[in-house]
Amino acid sequence: MALSMRDHPLVRFHDFRRFFAARFVSSIGDKLFTIALSWWAVNDAGPNGPMHLGFLMGLTLLPAVVLGPISGVMADRFSRRSCMILSDFARLLVMVLMTFLLVKGSMSIPAMYVLVLLLSSFMPLFEAAANGSLEALTDQGSLASAAAVNSSVVELSNVIGAALGGIALAVLGTAGAFGINGVTFCLSLLFICMVKNPLRPDTRPSEGRMSEALSWLVKNRDVLGYLCLFGGLNFFAAPLMVSVPMMVKFGFDGPVSWVAYLEASLASGAVLTAFLVSFISEGKVSLRVFGGVALTGLSLGAFGLSPGLAVALVAVFVAGAGLALVNAAAMAYFQRRVPDHMRGRFFAVLTAVAYSVMPLALMLNGVVSQIWSIRSILALDGVVVFALGFFVWLIPNFEP
Repeated sequence: MALSMRDHPLVRFHDFRRFFAARFVSSIGDKLFTIALSWWAVNDAGPNGPMHLGFLMGLTLLPAVVLGPISGVMADRFSRRSCMILSDFARLLVMVLMTFLLVKGSMSIPAMYVLVLLLSSFMPLFEAAANGSLEALTDQGSLASAAAVNSSVVELSNVIGAALGGIALAVLGTAGAFGINGVTFCLSLLFICMVKNPLRPDTRPSEGRMSEALSWLVKNRDVLGYLCLFGGLNFFAAPLMVSVPMMVKFGFDGPVSWVAYLEASLASGAVLTAFLVSFISEGKVSLRVFGGVALTGLSLGAFGLSPGLAVALVAVFVAGAGLALVNAAAMAYFQRRVPDHMRGRFFAVLTAVAYSVMPLALMLNGVVSQIWSIRSILALDGVVVFALGFFVWLIPNFEP
């Protein structure tokens, strides 16, 4: 059943609009930071810039794996609104210091490592608190739409953040780009402070220990099954991020501008699908997840076997749509199934699983690319992802 515009959670709930605005500008800042950091490493980190870039990118993922469980416990014990405010305020302070050091010309490589690690350490707390707040910001009937809207934030901000990052670097330089990133954290902090709901979790059934959440997860095999499927999909779909430039160079021998076109097409497919799904009431999760995984697998294979760039554009658009469909359906399911008092811990585990497999997947993809062509790797990834879709039918059914 389709929702009317007046029934959409962005229209009905004031606090959810403010929350969405905070997530949106914060995600733009994250993308802008990645671009600015990459540019700094390549241009200012000396002859070993590419090596430092790899380590710095790894540092941005490490806290989600190591600190995720602690962040989840905090998000289930304290006001989630306060957790997001603390996270944004801390990241704003770190970004101000980074910008100051860059403007003064005093930024050293060790200092950048420390500051990047410190900045990234507050991201898991924000994510755990944010993902655990959707029901409190809307209602049970709007959870599926809210989850779809929430899942579209990153892809939409990636498109805008990439464009803004390029402009900021060209006009203001590296220090200016970092400064604009600080402004996004300031705006995110402002929007979160405007949320009136304190977003206090219902902690009465537990003391907020991570062991309790893990025990619940083991007992609820349907949620555990979708979590495992999520991790597997992330492992085999993650190489798509590095495969786009490799396909342009080695698969099509095309100009570098096509990297931007393909990245934009991938993000557009995800954003459009998530937006459309937000207007459709929640259906059978297994069918949506299977359809999304199968669509992603087929489009990955089609991308690897594309005879030209025009076909590749369509293939990555469909891949983005498939990933968005899976993400929206699974996130809505998790919001309904996981009790409020442990959502922070659960989403911290989910983030840790997703982020922990990505570095391994990217490294493995790099090694295998020395043996097989990028087209063969993408075709194989597509077959494996498509086969993963059938895992859905082994997951126990749950009726709310």
